[in-house]
Amino acid sequence: MDDINKQIGYSKLLTARVLGSLSKEKKNTLEQWELIGTNKEVSKDILNAQNFSNWERKKKEIDTQEEWRAFLLRMEDSTKKSTKVRRLNAIKWMSAIAAIMVIGFFSYNFFTSSDNQFQTLDNVTIAPGSSRAELVLSTGEVVSLEETQGSTIQEGQMAIANDKGVLEYTDATNANKTEAKTNILRVPRGAEYQLVLADGTKVWLNSDTELTYTVPFVGNERRVSLKGEAYFEVSPNKELPFIVATVNQEVQVLGTSFNVSSYSEEASEVTTLVEGKVLVSSDSNKEKMYLDPNEQTIFNKQNASMKKTSVDVYSYIAWKEGRFVFNNVTFEDFLSKVARWYNVDIIYHTNSVKKLRFTGDLPRYSDMTSILKILEEEMSVTINVEGNRNIHVYSK
Repeated sequence: MDDINKQIGYSKLLTARVLGSLSKEKKNTLEQWELIGTNKEVSKDILNAQNFSNWERKKKEIDTQEEWRAFLLRMEDSTKKSTKVRRLNAIKWMSAIAAIMVIGFFSYNFFTSSDNQFQTLDNVTIAPGSSRAELVLSTGEVVSLEETQGSTIQEGQMAIANDKGVLEYTDATNANKTEAKTNILRVPRGAEYQLVLADGTKVWLNSDTELTYTVPFVGNERRVSLKGEAYFEVSPNKELPFIVATVNQEVQVLGTSFNVSSYSEEASEVTTLVEGKVLVSSDSNKEKMYLDPNEQTIFNKQNASMKKTSVDVYSYIAWKEGRFVFNNVTFEDFLSKVARWYNVDIIYHTNSVKKLRFTGDLPRYSDMTSILKILEEEMSVTINVEGNRNIHVYSK
């Protein structure tokens, strides 16, 4: 019985790996099992989608009643064998059946489900992101900007035009006497949007980004709060500095163009200056750094340190120009940004793949499968797609 339980246990581990739900401890257990004998080849055969297609075909051809009758005859044909031997052989035989049934049930249904089917890149279409967002007004009302294209939204005395993926505020008369109202623009994964604030500042919001701001700006500064990534072209006003606040830092400008990337799941916050001059200050260590064009600050969240470096800014702002441009980044970092735009999840079946280095300039608005095919050719990886949502990456 212990052998049966062990085989069922390993069967479940194999299934969990396919589903991407293995803990680190269980993953190590499965890897150790695969080092024994021919277990590695067995696991590959078990989880091969084509094998399951063959298995289903053969299953339909089996006469179950005849097979059961033959099994009972074999069990009864015992005149030359002791009861103990028969019992042991039966347990061994049933152990194998148990393992096959568990793996077959979980894995076969996983592979053949209409929503969870592995497919090669030639059989899949993964559309790029689009202009979608929602606007949260000061009243708490949530407005779908996709559904209100071509219309005007009213926020107090402020008129907000929503047309062709651009949300534009029109400055109210006597803005200084107007009560400031807080708005939030939310862009989901697999989307982007543009914003023109009441002062004329233009903002490009990348996927999975949220910008909080007041309309109109009042007081002695123009302050916005950012979660995610945005590119700013700030309307000059020496009397009213423009401030972008993130979780860990502030970027202060008078009039300039720059990019800020501040995703919660990433290890650092990155500010890249294209034109003008900005002052980047850290909330945690009170450190301040001025940036000139083609310079960048990187704030390390783990040790709360900040450093400045010279960079080719294009690779950091190319996303707003419709390109993915990366220079010697890890494969994991590259795919995480691509996945955010296409709203997919990446599942790695070989950890070493994550550390591969990638350099490339790829189109942002093409079908994702065209990018994945390039990766297969250039990066020595195999990629399968599950349900147009999960991207499985294997080393070749």
